[in-house]
Amino acid sequence: MTLDEYKMFFHNTFRFWFRDCVVRDRNAFVFITEPQLTDEQLKEEESGGYNPDLRPKGRVTFLREDEVGDQWSGGYFNGWETIVLGSALKPLNQSVSIECTSVFPSMDNRVYVTGSGPAYEDRPLVTFSREKGAQTQGAILRGSINRLKQLDGWLYGCGGGRTLFKRLDKGTWESFSQDIPRVPKERPVGSSEEGFEDFDGWSESDIYAVGGYGDVWHFDGKGWRQIPFPTKEPLQSVCCGGDGQVYISGYEGVTFVGRGDRWKKIFDGGISLGFRDMVWYEDRVWCTSDYGLWTIHEERVGVADVPPTVAACAGHLSVGDGVLLLAGYSGAAFREHGAWQQIVSFHTMETLLDAEAHGGG
Repeated sequence: MTLDEYKMFFHNTFRFWFRDCVVRDRNAFVFITEPQLTDEQLKEEESGGYNPDLRPKGRVTFLREDEVGDQWSGGYFNGWETIVLGSALKPLNQSVSIECTSVFPSMDNRVYVTGSGPAYEDRPLVTFSREKGAQTQGAILRGSINRLKQLDGWLYGCGGGRTLFKRLDKGTWESFSQDIPRVPKERPVGSSEEGFEDFDGWSESDIYAVGGYGDVWHFDGKGWRQIPFPTKEPLQSVCCGGDGQVYISGYEGVTFVGRGDRWKKIFDGGISLGFRDMVWYEDRVWCTSDYGLWTIHEERVGVADVPPTVAACAGHLSVGDGVLLLAGYSGAAFREHGAWQQIVSFHTMETLLDAEAHGGG
């Protein structure tokens, strides 16, 4: 990365960090960035009564096979809520950014699409609870959107109120939530809250969705079945592994492995933050949060054996087209053919920027 690219996309009015990442293909990596405010900027935000959730956010694409100086491109979202990012190969090779929650006055979740032609803002998503009705185009949500993933090349998403949906084409979505019950508003004492925080699957007809307090469901492509699960603790992430096992993790990283109705605990947790992302790559599960990178191999959870510069990029994971992508507060790196490569280190770029400002560059 050149200093000009860094200043354009990561250090202009604000200093940005990676909020989410996705592998579109082995050459194209897409990121959502959010600003890290200085003390002065925080004071200005507070005195002006600005909503911190609506801070400007960036969308940037890194094309690894292009010439240095021409590898980065992107733009900004102004007035958007927190964004979740995903990618698809069908019907086109694209990345899709969606607001996690709706914003007044539209109260819809805006959608932005890049790749395979000019970027565009797609038709927004709306909720079942709106007066427009459940049959309205795009009415697929029951709550906030928590995760986007690719299954069989198609973009799927999940969210609160046991929401699961699929993007079929430009402005066209399909809901799979109608046949899954919601927890009644009048909940008995001790009842479990509903999901979903995350989902994963081996195919479109073999999907596990998790969230709430021990709320685990399986979708076979036609219908849903609630899975008896051995904890009522909050669940955060799930990975359907290449070994045929399902890995589910929750509060403080407590992790279970199993499938169907058979589960066992393999990690008691105790870490400050649970695993935000869990993905299968090579022969194991990779797990991350803002505080580190772990692996699960042969049912043993351990800190990932990676270079310190890679570990510093912990935060978010994505896998696709033979590549594992890692991005967070300190930068981004990817793994391919058993080796890690650094994409950008924010510390290094800030050091170079400081040297330039003081006449050293």
